[in-house]
Amino acid sequence: MMLMTPDAWVRAANPWCGWLRFVLLPMMLVPLWFGQPMAAMMVMMAWMMVPRLFRKPISDTAWMTRAQLGMRIWRSRPMDDPRPLLMWCLILLSLMRAADTAGGHRLTATLLYTAAYAATHLLFLARTVVVYERRRDGDDQEAPADPTEDADVEEGETTDGVF
Repeated sequence: MMLMTPDAWVRAANPWCGWLRFVLLPMMLVPLWFGQPMAAMMVMMAWMMVPRLFRKPISDTAWMTRAQLGMRIWRSRPMDDPRPLLMWCLILLSLMRAADTAGGHRLTATLLYTAAYAATHLLFLARTVVVYERRRDGDDQEAPADPTEDADVEEGETTDGVF
């Protein structure tokens, strides 16, 4: 998703594309486990090419579509709030550690790091859904730095855990 054109971003918002990309990243661990780094690179190339295979989504009713569109909004903003970036770093760290442990044939550690990837990535996607829905509903005031300033937070509620 690094250097994607606007059309590729919209195609990546297809829910099938989003879920396939979510699954393909940990799938590159299988070739690493068997000592085939070239096959892992081919899985990574497939991950990069998947958005070009799908058509644009018909609507934004699918959760993954809203998550992908929210990610585009998040990436277009200045990085004033470090929490989303920290979450993204945790996703990458868990994948890198999973790749390292897969190469070392440590099954339990590989499975734990893969589960950490899935959990952190799903949390990140849940947050990007919120970003997209706020923008869509017109509630977005350029992401307040203090989460207690959110209009959705009632007195006594907290937004801890969202980011």
